[in-house]
Amino acid sequence: MLPVHLDLTNKQVLIAGGGLVAARRASALCMEPCRITVVSPDISDEMAHLIDTYELNWKEKKVSAEDLEDAFFIVAATNDPSVNEWIAQTALPHQLVNCVSQSELGNVIMPKVVKAGKVTISVSTSGASPARTKQLAAAIETLLEKEDVDALEALYIERKKRQRKSR
Repeated sequence: MLPVHLDLTNKQVLIAGGGLVAARRASALCMEPCRITVVSPDISDEMAHLIDTYELNWKEKKVSAEDLEDAFFIVAATNDPSVNEWIAQTALPHQLVNCVSQSELGNVIMPKVVKAGKVTISVSTSGASPARTKQLAAAIETLLEKEDVDALEALYIERKKRQRKSR
């Protein structure tokens, strides 16, 4: 898979599922300027907190084909692998799908993201070991020095000034 950083500004995101895994995906997506809808008959306390805090849309029901229609990005994170498989198979070819129970059924893997200022590093084991992914990301995070982050911010500002002057 090709690692990319995706702009989700004003995009519709559907999260099918309300448990802990769905809440982890939602937590990462809440940091992006997208519109999130959660579809699940039941939700965990963690998901309820995200829905309240970030004012997410919650449809208290089982996911249906109609729910998938307008989504740009779909996270299939129900506690039923057959439902997740159905979501991945029902999604249209232009939709991005992250299938948590069988990553190979989707066309997107959500990596662990480490952010510090303008530095964004994504870490993935391609679904082999989510636990190891977290360990690797934590190790990488310790390597990021505040001075480097500050220097990159200054370089970013300088670059923007140059771009404005050249217009």
